[in-house]
Amino acid sequence: MVQSDDRPGRDASSYHGFLTALLSDRERLFEEVVEGVELTRKLRFSVCTLLVLTAFYGLAAGAYAGPLQALSAAVKLPVLIVVTLVICFPAFFVVQILVGSRLRLSQVLVLVLAALDLTAILLAAFVPVTVFFLITGANYYFLQLLHVLAVLVAGVFGMYALHEGLAVVCEQRGVYPRKALTIMRAWALLFAFVGIQLAWNLRPFLGDRGEPFRVFRSYEGNFYAAIVYSVNKLLKGEGQSSQEGPDERSSVIEDLLAPPADSVEGTGRR
Repeated sequence: MVQSDDRPGRDASSYHGFLTALLSDRERLFEEVVEGVELTRKLRFSVCTLLVLTAFYGLAAGAYAGPLQALSAAVKLPVLIVVTLVICFPAFFVVQILVGSRLRLSQVLVLVLAALDLTAILLAAFVPVTVFFLITGANYYFLQLLHVLAVLVAGVFGMYALHEGLAVVCEQRGVYPRKALTIMRAWALLFAFVGIQLAWNLRPFLGDRGEPFRVFRSYEGNFYAAIVYSVNKLLKGEGQSSQEGPDERSSVIEDLLAPPADSVEGTGRR
């Protein structure tokens, strides 16, 4: 069993101790999870951290388009993470069992949530950067790309921490086979793809000052085409926000992926 630690801030039964272990002593945290130490408390701490910090980041992102969009994004971002986890976690857990993992469902769930907590913490750390560009006049397209980059960096770091924790702690104790680590990496990609598509369905998060507030948008397209469009608009140095309607913006995205001649004829604006 994991021995208790009497040093200040190291009590894993407190929220402060949980955060300390998560940020600076993850090996100890993973050892406690493998030993089954206070899993219910860790699960509660993990869920609270994830919901609060992702809501905080959503609030900062949506502030670009006003208070209604900020509130909407603060609700939708935690929903995005939780729903993605609900969709992806069952397959991950079942496959882990099939390849020989001896971790219980609650243990695997706490480990995955700990990785998502690290993602949420890093996102919260990016908030001052996003607010700085928000108040210094960054345009819609720059902020869109900035948020995509922040989420990407935070997500990669969180999944890397999960991988390292499983490799260092679980495998050494003989409860997690090495081949399961390969599956974990594949699952991380699946989680990202599901999350990206769900985020596209729940858009907008950032919001556009040039359009009226809407909880969801209905125009067609996909995430990758939208990124190409944002890069194109940023490089051309166009406006503080988009003044195009939903149908117009969708057609522009399609034009970017079509031959130049078709683009000119299709838009009538170039």
